[in-house]
Amino acid sequence: MDQKALEHLPPIHHHLGGHNIHWNEENTDLTIHYTALESFTNPRGTVEGGMICAMLDDVMGLFAYLANDHTPATTINLTMDFLRPCAVGEVITKCRFIKQGKTVLNLESEAWQNNKMIARSTANFLVLD
Repeated sequence: MDQKALEHLPPIHHHLGGHNIHWNEENTDLTIHYTALESFTNPRGTVEGGMICAMLDDVMGLFAYLANDHTPATTINLTMDFLRPCAVGEVITKCRFIKQGKTVLNLESEAWQNNKMIARSTANFLVLD
């Protein structure tokens, strides 16, 4: 992970407990670990879906930046599938391309906890100039 990319991490990345960033330039995929805190939970004690969505939007945003020669991109739309409840603790996210266009990037990401997929997302990002 290069220093330039680390300087562009948004404040939400730190709020979500983002750490252990692994950029695989050869395979063009990105893995980021997050720490889901007690303050992220709903009355049932599981992590709010919006917090998981924010983690996946964050990993896709950083992926778009890294995979597109450090050019910023912004979310156009995002769809979520919540597959299992998320407990407080470590969440591992992964992101990769579906298709890389010149102005629109089609991405997919997953959130994992205890070796089980808990959510997945697809999104389109607009490349900014």
